Amino acid sequence: MHHHAPTRRLQAFTLIELLTVIAIIGILAAIIIPTVGSVRDSAKGSACLSNLRQVGLAALVYANDNKNFLPDAGAGNDPAWARTLSSYMTIPAAQRASIFTCPGALVPIEETTNPYSASNPTGDIVITYGMHAGLMPRGAKALSLSKVIRPSNIILAADMCQDPNNKGWSPNSIEQPSIFASQSGGRGGSIDPAEYISTATDDDNGSNKWMRYRHKGKVNVTMVDGHATAFTKGQIQNRNVVYTTE
Repeated sequence: MHHHAPTRRLQAFTLIELLTVIAIIGILAAIIIPTVGSVRDSAKGSACLSNLRQVGLAALVYANDNKNFLPDAGAGNDPAWARTLSSYMTIPAAQRASIFTCPGALVPIEETTNPYSASNPTGDIVITYGMHAGLMPRGAKALSLSKVIRPSNIILAADMCQDPNNKGWSPNSIEQPSIFASQSGGRGGSIDPAEYISTATDDDNGSNKWMRYRHKGKVNVTMVDGHATAFTKGQIQNRNVVYTTE
């Protein structure tokens, strides 16, 4: 009598089982991918806020060393204020190139750790942040912090232009609202402290001079007293930029 060794039956996925697995994978991907994107965006917002906090603190340290005056903004396309403040930051020099650029900007910096690039052959500071043009006017002497009423409520610097590789474009757009009347975009010229600054024409895909709400509808800022925070679009009032009145 011959005994045959039992044969091992090969198990295979049925079509229904295979489709079920594919469906489960698709559901998991639909859940995970948006979550990963949201976490990534939150991380960029946190890094940006940290950058602006360092900018604000560096401005205070500079003012403390210079009879309470802020650094001059520079003239023309010279990003002088950023270059000046970078020397007051207690971080390695190699990292300073990225401090003035928001990681959430739609146009990424070409070489974050190396400021030298094809569009930045001189290795100068590259920026996506802008300073308050009333406190640090282009081509003129910066003001003393003693001129600022309510420093914890006045925006000193904020998310601004999109293209960090345009190294010379140093936007100064956080101005007295009376200046807004002469600018395009219909921002208006009221100086009523309680009036909200219009964001109706704000567009985050160009390189104009308005504040940029690129962090889930919020703009990161640093205030004159050095603390950093975020404003939701439509939340900023004239009292956040008018620095010489109660």
